[in-house]
Formats: sequence, C-alpha cells, structure tokens
Amino acid sequence: MKSKHGVASMIGKTRLWIFLFFAGIFFAAATRAAEVPVEIVSAEFGIFDDSNPQEMVFEPTGVVPHKVGQRYGWIIEVRGGKRSLSVREEYLLPAPAQKKADALSDSLNVPVQRRNQVSQRQLVPVDGKIYGEWAVGPNEPAGHRQLQVVVEGQVGALFEFDVR
Repeated sequence: MKSKHGVASMIGKTRLWIFLFFAGIFFAAATRAAEVPVEIVSAEFGIFDDSNPQEMVFEPTGVVPHKVGQRYGWIIEVRGGKRSLSVREEYLLPAPAQKKADALSDSLNVPVQRRNQVSQRQLVPVDGKIYGEWAVGPNEPAGHRQLQVVVEGQVGALFEFDVR
C-alpha cells in the first residue's frame, strides 16, 4: 500500500510532465506563427546620385556609367518576414577580353578567372525596403552584368544591366 506522500509525489510529477508537454506545444506553435514568409512587393535596379549631400537620389536605369566610384544597386520593397532578412547577392561579371593566342601561352596551364561574386548579409528593412549598393571599381571592365538577389531563400529579383 502506498502512502499519501507517495501518491501526492506521483500526482505532482504527472502534473509537471503534462505542463511541460503543453508548454512545448505552445512554444513550437508560437515559433511557427512568428515565421511569417517575406513577400517581395517590387524591385528596381539603378544608380545612386549623392552629388547633393542633403539627399541620396535613386534613378532607375539599366545602364551604369563606366566611371570609377559610380554607385549603383537595387531597392527591393518587402512585406512581412522577420525584423532582419537574410540576403544573398550573386553577381556575374563579364568575360575577360580575349587575348591573342600564341604557342607559349597555349602550352601554359593558366586557371580561369572567377567570373562571379557572392555576398551574404543580414539586412533590416527601412520603411519596408532593403537596399544593395555597389560601386564601379578602378580596374572593373565594361560589359553586361547579371545580379540575382535572393531574400530569405527565394529569388527576390534578377537584374540584367550594362556598365558602359
């Protein structure tokens, strides 16, 4: 025969297990409810003009002037999602200029230059928008480019533009 103390202890343990079970279910449901998928509302590519120190102007365009320091990039309007969004940019550079072949260079094994760059970062939407910015570098060749922006694992935008 069990004592009253042993039965009370068993009831207490059972209540604890029931509480922990429901607390786990509640926590899992709350975590899922907080994971609202991000919606891409719009996306634009263009150049940034900072000639006026009081404001930054974004001008949508598909052509970036081939001028060192020229700033360009994208603006994506988002809805929902988290406070901070995971953004990956996959930037495809133009092929290097073809050089004339000769017997010596044909006999050398020269590795192919990378033609793509990938950046990964967390961005916090400002007024429902996230921004990506690049600048034309000193040795950057002119040519056609592709830039794919992936937001929270989904393709947010694919931009094709020319630097000339």
